[in-house]
Amino acid sequence: MPHRVVDFFRSSNDSIHSIKQTMQTMQRRTSPPSRSRSRERQRPTRTSSYASSADGDGVVEEHNQVLPVRLPEVSKEKHKEHHRLSFPILHLGGHKASKDVSENANASLDWRIESAPAIFYGSADESTGALISGQLQLRVKEEAFEVENLEAKLEIRITQKKPFSGHCPECATQKTELKSWSFLSEPTVLTQRTHEFPFSILLEGHLPATTDNHLLSIQYVFTAEARPRDGGLPLKLRRTIDVRRSLSTPATPHHSVRIFPPTNITASVHYDAVVHPHATSSFMLRLDGIGKHNTAARSVEYWKLKRLSWKLEEVVTTLAPACKKHAPKNTPATVDENGNEAKKGTTRTDTRVIAHADMHSGWKADYYSADGTIEAEIEYQTGGASSGSGSSSSSSSARAVSCDIRGGRNGIEVSHRLVVEMVVAQEYVPLAHTRHVTPTGVARILRMNFGVVLTDRGGLGVSWDNEAPPIYQDVPPSPPSYARATMVEHGSVEDFSLPSPEYPHDEERPAYCVGPSATTTTPEGFNNNSSRI
Repeated sequence: MPHRVVDFFRSSNDSIHSIKQTMQTMQRRTSPPSRSRSRERQRPTRTSSYASSADGDGVVEEHNQVLPVRLPEVSKEKHKEHHRLSFPILHLGGHKASKDVSENANASLDWRIESAPAIFYGSADESTGALISGQLQLRVKEEAFEVENLEAKLEIRITQKKPFSGHCPECATQKTELKSWSFLSEPTVLTQRTHEFPFSILLEGHLPATTDNHLLSIQYVFTAEARPRDGGLPLKLRRTIDVRRSLSTPATPHHSVRIFPPTNITASVHYDAVVHPHATSSFMLRLDGIGKHNTAARSVEYWKLKRLSWKLEEVVTTLAPACKKHAPKNTPATVDENGNEAKKGTTRTDTRVIAHADMHSGWKADYYSADGTIEAEIEYQTGGASSGSGSSSSSSSARAVSCDIRGGRNGIEVSHRLVVEMVVAQEYVPLAHTRHVTPTGVARILRMNFGVVLTDRGGLGVSWDNEAPPIYQDVPPSPPSYARATMVEHGSVEDFSLPSPEYPHDEERPAYCVGPSATTTTPEGFNNNSSRI
């Protein structure tokens, strides 16, 4: 009715149970009996309490009055929390993730390498190793910082990218500790400054160099950890050391000769046996015996070079070892060269082409000489595009080139080879008309491969044993003696000698300066028994 004023209030004094009962009562009174329950569920029913005032005197006349109801705010919040689905585990990642456990506001760890880059000079059998030295720095940011202990270690980690068992961490990673340091083994209070702890290690020459390829990766990992006395977050440091191997380059190229029966073709190749990654190298090719003269028919049969292609291949072989849990039980145990039990696993091999090129021209040919010759000088890139003629491509942009590794642990071996392929076709030509060339329909594919060693550059460094200081036996026993000397003054030569501890204090000491007016004086504050330095 228009004279009725409908107010919607929610009382904070009533409970949820009483509110529900009041709502159900008002639904029965206000809702028509023909309304279906489905529509009641779709439309929320409002419970109203109304009051009419007569003559404005403040007297309230109630007609089926329902007490004002106000839902408490606390119950509303509880109602929302009841329907909220919380998954705390889903909030562990992302930008809201907790800070790194190694962070500590009171101190920090760092290092400083003082030695030259770690490079093995020579092969695994000849190298004397590489020396690594540096300082472990503990920077204290407050006035006093008490440390329980401070330890560090260097280990070599071999990660198999195709392990024996795909989801086993022990099959995927093998760790070998090379050396450990215990700088602080008992609780120590450190002041506010940078504390340095020296460390050094001599890596043996037979160890493998750092590599990262499609099958495995080898890393030298240096880790340090300091535990605070108060039980706070530990200080952690993790760094990797790049270890390389450099082999000496021969002064002259390697010479190789190949013969291709049943033909008389002989290939002579001069190539560099040791090359460097992402560099330019070359090889010289000469083919002899490609022509055959027929004196009676006054004609020549020769092999014409139609296409020449080269490619540089990288072959990686490794043994993916199995852990104790996944090791085969029925396989008999074998013994390696050192007498230790060999690890059980699966051999993995990966072959890829680093660079290649196809050439259809660019060589010199003489088909009408006595035997016929073909000469070519070809440049190629070790991990880059070829600079010679013809189409070329490289896969070095997708993955870095790995240097050679021979005789590594776990059967790790990385090797490279240069493959040269030639397509020759036989042709017949009369000497009287050299332009009338007739193909005989016979063709051959000549294929050669040469092993090359891909190694890092040595730079300006030398092996650690060549730059070491002299040993104790090479040091002379003492400096030369200065017990007697001469001094010229005013044309006279007098004896000059240093004081000797053999003279007693009460004897007259020899004068340091000899001359007509030279005298020995003692300054004030010093007695005769005082020694001078």
